[in-house]
Amino acid sequence: MLKFKSFIKSDDADWVTFIHGAGGSSTIWHKQVKFLKNHFNLLLIDLRGHGMSNQLTIKDEYSLDLVVEEIIEVNEHLGINKSHFIGVSLGSVIITKISEKYPDLVDKIVLSGAITSFSFRTLFLLRTVQIIKGVIPNIVLYRLFAWIIMPRKGHQKSRQIFINEAKKIKANAFKKWLKLLPDIKRTIDTIPHIEINRPILFISGYEDYLFVNQIEEFVKNKSNCILKKIKKSGHIVNIDQHQMFNQFTVNFLK
Repeated sequence: MLKFKSFIKSDDADWVTFIHGAGGSSTIWHKQVKFLKNHFNLLLIDLRGHGMSNQLTIKDEYSLDLVVEEIIEVNEHLGINKSHFIGVSLGSVIITKISEKYPDLVDKIVLSGAITSFSFRTLFLLRTVQIIKGVIPNIVLYRLFAWIIMPRKGHQKSRQIFINEAKKIKANAFKKWLKLLPDIKRTIDTIPHIEINRPILFISGYEDYLFVNQIEEFVKNKSNCILKKIKKSGHIVNIDQHQMFNQFTVNFLK
């Protein structure tokens, strides 16, 4: 089973399940835990190969469907029948799949630095990663990826946290997650066609130049979707501007 942490406020409090992105871990939510644990029961899960789950082996047939099932396993283990979900980056894609496969489990959704489609620039980046992954050391690839996604001075803290967490991923696990890129792309390509009836709050930074324009298009004419854009923030908005992120989140979930 995936490793996790839980914070219990009370038996009758709503649950919030946090899903981090590729290369991250549950530690990226520490500013949210400090604030939201006063309002909700919290579940923070580390994906296989990441964070506390970095000792778990990854089989060759690993897929996003299996990622979803492992998250569901943790929720069932804790007896959680209904939960809000908060995700960042790849975590937003995983939550979309959870919402599609297990709609009764999902209440409200908050997506930070969400990925709703790939621009040509993003596709070029992913193809480049696939080409050079066996040529340069993983740590160099982590740093390069972090600088491309979070290039500005104000993104320094987010960038460093990403690099520090990514360094903890074992080489074999890193390769297995890279093999999921075609599966991830296929899933993202289907997102515009998936009907999710749950309320969704997108929180994005104005400086998240790879994804924010696609999110703006995605939320158009969708009555269940709200987009909040935050200045002086990039892809990891829950770190760049955690106070605004927390306030938007609690106002939406309450």
